[in-house]
Amino acid sequence: MPGREPRLHLTYNQWPVADRLLWERAFCNDDPFAEATRLAKASQEGCLWAWRRFLGFLAIYEPTALEIAPNERLTAERVRAVVSHLAETNAPRSVVSHVNALYLGARVMMPEHDWSWLKAIKARLLAAAPARSQARPVITSVQLLDIGQQLMDENKPEPGAPISLHDAIRYRDGLMVALLAFVPIRRKNLAALEIDRHLVREGSRWFVVIPREETKTGTPIEFLLPELLVLYLTVYLDVVRPRILRGATCSALWVSPIGNRALSEVGLEKSFNRLSIRVGFRITPHDARDAAATTWAIAMPGQIGIARDLLAHSDLRTTTRHYNRARGIEASRAYHQVTAAMRTKRPFRRS
Repeated sequence: MPGREPRLHLTYNQWPVADRLLWERAFCNDDPFAEATRLAKASQEGCLWAWRRFLGFLAIYEPTALEIAPNERLTAERVRAVVSHLAETNAPRSVVSHVNALYLGARVMMPEHDWSWLKAIKARLLAAAPARSQARPVITSVQLLDIGQQLMDENKPEPGAPISLHDAIRYRDGLMVALLAFVPIRRKNLAALEIDRHLVREGSRWFVVIPREETKTGTPIEFLLPELLVLYLTVYLDVVRPRILRGATCSALWVSPIGNRALSEVGLEKSFNRLSIRVGFRITPHDARDAAATTWAIAMPGQIGIARDLLAHSDLRTTTRHYNRARGIEASRAYHQVTAAMRTKRPFRRS
């Protein structure tokens, strides 16, 4: 009886023994000096998926290669074949991300070998990839705040009257956008926010706190929420969120009426799709990070380093290259002041 057709991703328990030993030595030890410990959890997951995809490709198209030692198996010719295969169904920059994760995995798993050639391949692919479109309107955090506040004001519960599920969901979406205007965190962190774990209250003040283990760059994040947002947050926690949960219990900040559970990343994207229709152009969670750096660059062009701290980037070049289109809590306080001042001078108007 013929066996099952190999999958595109070769699951970990199907890896060659040599690969599993290398992975466990690199990623499954408690050595604080190991290079893998410097990689964020998301980067480690990326390495895992890239290696799974590489082995899965070989299992289908060159199964005998799985018998070769890992350092001898990973060659420029095979990487070229994988890149050609990925390019059939992936955007150029997605292929670059895959090759970069493959390079990181090889470097961490087999540090005694020279993988500069693989890094060079990644660099050439990146140089050849089309630049991301910059055709969308440039938005600032002031605009995001106004969009979110308008949505909350339009759907806020009336005193003494129950709020409809439709209005509760719209209010939740508005708070999500308004929070991102002041707390420009990554989509994965936004979706994973939990009450009393990431959203923490100290007296009358609220903080968003994300430990280094849960951030992309390994940098802990802490934001103080402004008083303006606290008023809306209180309504959400006391009235809106319970309406969406309908009696269920859940620690997630963002909740869904479907199954009475945490709002998934897919659900979060759908919320932003609804907002995109409302404002007339596409808005994504990542745009909040673009907007934060743009807002800071407009108000304080000589202090772009604070934008790096605000966005928890490990490298200033990342801030400049990806976000500048026009330390933690200290940066968030300064950012609140800048946003408030800009909002007073340049109110947002929807067309």
